Amino acid sequence: MVSIKYLPLLLLSLPAKAQLFGQANKQKQYYEQQIAAYNALRAELKQGYGIIKNGLGGIRDINTSELNAHTAYYNALKTPSAAVKNNSQVKDILKYQEYIVTLFSRISDESTYVKHVKAKVWTDCSHDLSDLQNLLSSQLQLSDDERLKRLSAIHAAMLDKYEFSQSFSNQLKTLAIQRQREANDTQTLTSLYENH
Repeated sequence: MVSIKYLPLLLLSLPAKAQLFGQANKQKQYYEQQIAAYNALRAELKQGYGIIKNGLGGIRDINTSELNAHTAYYNALKTPSAAVKNNSQVKDILKYQEYIVTLFSRISDESTYVKHVKAKVWTDCSHDLSDLQNLLSSQLQLSDDERLKRLSAIHAAMLDKYEFSQSFSNQLKTLAIQRQREANDTQTLTSLYENH
């Protein structure tokens, strides 16, 4: 066993060993606390990344649905509704065009002025019909209200051309009747003077 002479040394070394073991225990506790703190930090970071990921996914979903809504709206602007396509003004415009062609086809006067007027009216009608076709197709991005306003403008322009064509045709008929009367009067006078 330990001799007595070493006993005081042993007793003196016990607090040092106990202190050494106590420090090791404190060190162990400190490391355990740090590990626990790191684990808590890791859990919070994981939760934070999850929130960010879900938040960014939510923002992406909101942006996607917003984009889809805008796309649907603008696509709807390209397609005219049945209220526009079946509007009575569309049929009126086509009837006016038909009447104008019929009126001018009945005019027998082929003077330069009449030819010029006929060509100008037909060109303007052609532009109106082209505008109508664009309005009723998917080439323009317009709301129904905007389409109806343009349709009304085309209708008014075609009605104006129709009324002008009627008036012009009537004036030419009146002029032709007057010329015929003058020719008849001239012929009658000529035959009267020749007989006397």
